[in-house]
Amino acid sequence: MRNLKIKNNESGRSMIEMLGVLAIIGVLSVGGIAGYSKAMQKYRINKTIEQITLIAGNVRTFFANQRNYSGLNDDSVIKKAKLVPDEMWDGNYIKDVWGNTLYMHGETPSFYINLEEISESDCIELGTQDWTNLNLAGISLGGINTDKYDFKYDGICSESTSTIFCAKDIPVAVDKVVTACSGGNKSLYFVFKK
Repeated sequence: MRNLKIKNNESGRSMIEMLGVLAIIGVLSVGGIAGYSKAMQKYRINKTIEQITLIAGNVRTFFANQRNYSGLNDDSVIKKAKLVPDEMWDGNYIKDVWGNTLYMHGETPSFYINLEEISESDCIELGTQDWTNLNLAGISLGGINTDKYDFKYDGICSESTSTIFCAKDIPVAVDKVVTACSGGNKSLYFVFKK
């Protein structure tokens, strides 16, 4: 009887197989990172909507018995009255979900909340939201020119080079939002009146 020895040449994985596995891992990683980035943007948008809604409600409630919002310019009033959630204070300033300073200012018949230095895509996403539940007096995208736009303005959207201010056309038309958010100053002003 003969003794047959079977020679087995396979002692591991080939280089081509390893490169294939690495390519698959790379594609899945890129997809995962893109998905995570999209999920984080959605979270920030939803969190911002929640915070603006909460702050606006708190300010209106706190100043309900007053004729104006003049005390809103004092940070100590904002802190003592808990008009802004504690998570938004960094010790000295109110911060939005992107880490930028959020400004609030009270005028005689109105107050505004300002988000500054947000990305173009976030500006567009927030600008096209339906903010009608907040009973806004107006929304300004791309910045605000207080010489041109009066907080008592009750017309439809008016535009300058890279800014629009809308009082009655809320939600704002997408093409107007894209134009305003494509400019250099990417900010949103939410204007509220008594």
